Amino acid sequence: MPLKKPGLSARDRSDSCMRSLRLRINRVLWPSIRLPLEAELHYTEADPLVVLLELRLPGGGVVTWTVSRDLLFDGTEEPSGMGDVRLWPSVVHGRRVVYMRLEGHGRSCLLEMDRGQLEEWLMETFDLVHPGTEFCQVDWDAGVAALVEGKRDQP
Repeated sequence: MPLKKPGLSARDRSDSCMRSLRLRINRVLWPSIRLPLEAELHYTEADPLVVLLELRLPGGGVVTWTVSRDLLFDGTEEPSGMGDVRLWPSVVHGRRVVYMRLEGHGRSCLLEMDRGQLEEWLMETFDLVHPGTEFCQVDWDAGVAALVEGKRDQP
């Protein structure tokens, strides 16, 4: 994880800031067979812990996954994740890539994406919200009050 950079904290910035990355990824069907897909990653200060991954399917549909920003970064450096999302860096024909395995409902999908593009984009998100400061903008008092209010409404 990159070190915290000096500058504005997430609380001092506008919630409207968002970073998106469009990239072509490959769905690995077999070691020698890859199906190209369009993907888009979205990151916003309003939800600083997560990245939305939108996969555009050949038939026109879109599948969206929510992935931890920290997990994405860790996956560019070393094998990371457990459960539904796992990532690991690799080199394929001299290209630096990141593999992402998505699992759910008894099915799985292996994706391959350019590591350099992903790393560069993640650095941009770290400029928006520095690592370790994601919780600075959370209004903890309001959150606790909402939890307490919710409990009172329960039978």
